[in-house]
Amino acid sequence: MPSPASLPSYHLYGETEGAAEFDFFHIETIRARSRALGWQLEPHAHAHLAQVLHITRGGGRLVEEGGEREIRPGGLCFTPPHTLHGWSFQPDTEGYVVSFTPDYLVSGGTTRSEAEQRALTSSGNTLIHPEADGARLGFYCAEMAAEFDTGRRRRALFRPLVALTLLVLFPGEGAAVAPDAAPGFSLFRFRQLVEERYRQDWNAEPYAEAMGLTVQRLNRYCRLFIGRTAPQAVRERLIIEARRLLAFSGLSVSQVAYELGFEDPAYFSRVFRKETGEAPADFRARHRDDGPA
Repeated sequence: MPSPASLPSYHLYGETEGAAEFDFFHIETIRARSRALGWQLEPHAHAHLAQVLHITRGGGRLVEEGGEREIRPGGLCFTPPHTLHGWSFQPDTEGYVVSFTPDYLVSGGTTRSEAEQRALTSSGNTLIHPEADGARLGFYCAEMAAEFDTGRRRRALFRPLVALTLLVLFPGEGAAVAPDAAPGFSLFRFRQLVEERYRQDWNAEPYAEAMGLTVQRLNRYCRLFIGRTAPQAVRERLIIEARRLLAFSGLSVSQVAYELGFEDPAYFSRVFRKETGEAPADFRARHRDDGPA
């Protein structure tokens, strides 16, 4: 590890030109910079930037003064300015790196929350694995990255999401921003609605209306959290129930179709075949053939 006197100091890693000292925000994926470097970022510091790193898949090790620490999926690390850090990632690790100058948190007339103040006055790297907040953190970062990539780069979106991320890192009473203030979406509530309505509501509109969201935003959140759109999630639940009824009930294929809200059994058969690759009758026969004698 280099001595403090010889420690490389960058704007963003590997960049020494065009350093911004104030009102700067940037977000990129871990892959964007690390893949070309063999997933290794040598120990360095940033004179003007604080950074938040979040891993969604893969992992690696944080190199810092005094040794190394492991970071696993869901891990979250905050590095204040002038702090030594390096990264050794597993190949194909996925996640995000958020970089900002400290004044970005107060630009535009806002004030810092207690969590932000604790972050910017912290010493060393803060590394945690908040198990309950993994999906929420992934959403925050994905939302910021999507906005950044559009070129609009609205402070009104970045600023609260950075604040909420720092609140996970530096929790405490009296913080100015609460987790419920996130422009987010409750996965539990969506799944609850699907369980209640999958037999009659197959489109996104009723779920979006119940959650106070546009269809576009609901589908975006669903892709972020569960990797598919709202209608696809509903259809998946419907097919799970169809398989269960075909395998374990004494209902005919037509009766299963009616039970699941289909008015036309032939349409049910087409949907089932499209989703599973086989007809309902074939699925039932195969299940019985594969069952115990």
